[in-house]
Amino acid sequence: MLSIAVDVQGPKVVRPYVEKFGVTYPVAVDASDIFGQAFGLKAIPVTFLVDEVGIVRLRGDGPSPALMEQIEAILKEPQTSVRGQSPQLPAEVTRADLEQRLAATPNDWNSRLALARIYDEEGQPASAVAQLEAATKLQPRDSSIAFTWGLVLLHHGEKDAALVKWKQARDLDPENWRIRKQIWAIEHPEKFYTGDSPDYDWQQEQIRQEKSQR
Repeated sequence: MLSIAVDVQGPKVVRPYVEKFGVTYPVAVDASDIFGQAFGLKAIPVTFLVDEVGIVRLRGDGPSPALMEQIEAILKEPQTSVRGQSPQLPAEVTRADLEQRLAATPNDWNSRLALARIYDEEGQPASAVAQLEAATKLQPRDSSIAFTWGLVLLHHGEKDAALVKWKQARDLDPENWRIRKQIWAIEHPEKFYTGDSPDYDWQQEQIRQEKSQR
């Protein structure tokens, strides 16, 4: 079992939960939101059951008795010829691959977005922002570009500027609660990173207030 924490503020805010609940399985922190964007997540928690050859067998919400019944039913299935194969993992796309791809197809905004993430990981925020600016001109209504731009800014200490970009992303995709929760977590850390958090009643009240203002 592997748990992925889609928290852009890094391991320091996830570790207290791991320690509090005595988690013994591996926990990966997706600070660059790669998993969230690859699977088009709009809300968390979410559950995926992936088999040994990389096939997604189940997608559901957070833990529940009904979800556990579905998982147990899948685990009881006999092994098939497909499930008996070795995993076939895709080759990693490198910075050089993306740069070469963009030299041939400069209007490929998805590749620009992916390249921006790599530049961010390599500590090159100016290069990342340049790719995000170009991607925005090509696809101005895509919330993932604005959200990634906010990540780059946050990773380099520009929290207020990051919030501006995330609010742009929220306005482009108002039903994306994952974006909204990242904004709340920055603006109201006491509701997310204390012993009694997250405060779900508070979150529901925020949603009601936002809907009343639309």
